[in-house]
Amino acid sequence: MEFRKVAVIAVALLMILSGCSAFGGSQTDGPANDTNDTDEPTEPVSDDQNESTNDSNSSDNTEPSDGDDENEDDTANAEWSPPQEPNRPLERKDLNGEAIDRIESVEFVDKVPAEDGQGYSNFNLEVTANTSMPNIDPPSHGTVRGEPYFFVKINQGPDDRKLIERTSQVPQRENGRYHIDVRPAGIEEFGEDDLNVEVFLVDRDKDWDDVLDATTQSIHFNPDSGGETGTDEPEVDDDSDTNETESTEGNESETSET
Repeated sequence: MEFRKVAVIAVALLMILSGCSAFGGSQTDGPANDTNDTDEPTEPVSDDQNESTNDSNSSDNTEPSDGDDENEDDTANAEWSPPQEPNRPLERKDLNGEAIDRIESVEFVDKVPAEDGQGYSNFNLEVTANTSMPNIDPPSHGTVRGEPYFFVKINQGPDDRKLIERTSQVPQRENGRYHIDVRPAGIEEFGEDDLNVEVFLVDRDKDWDDVLDATTQSIHFNPDSGGETGTDEPEVDDDSDTNETESTEGNESETSET
């Protein structure tokens, strides 16, 4: 009886040992983490997708090109038309002693000699002036800071005056240099003559503009005739004349025979 118990216990121990051995072997041979078998790994992003994303980001962050500045003066290339008149009545502070001398000099630049050598057919202006106006307007105007600009007139007498150019608002500088394009279409009506060119420095106001300084310079203007363009008759092809003559003679012959 005791032998049977011992045998049963021995068999039980062998089964236990056998089970432990099998369990331990499965742990050793199997993967360390069972979750890796069930979860699908995330697919890596391809190089093409990365390049597409980078291109998209680059286009969003692209800086604007160095195109034409919206404040750039393109007067020289624009077709001439009568400039906007200043707000009137003009207050001549330069004449009533309320303003200091601001225009230091006006020079004729970019001069194009006339074809006959007498005077110039084209020119521009270079103005040196004090346009600093930090505290020039009364507070009732909304701002005490001035809004300087230039306009140019041809003054050939009381009944022969013409506004030919007007600039946009210019930067405020105590000793600034400003280029003003003078388009020939605005002055060609005066023909060959000594033109009195008046340059005005003005402070723009909402009611009327204030003239702070003005000066006059003269230049002999002689617009080009453009050579003999438009006077020569167009050349006619000799072969064309010959063919037309032969055709006419042929037609006359056929008519007489009829």
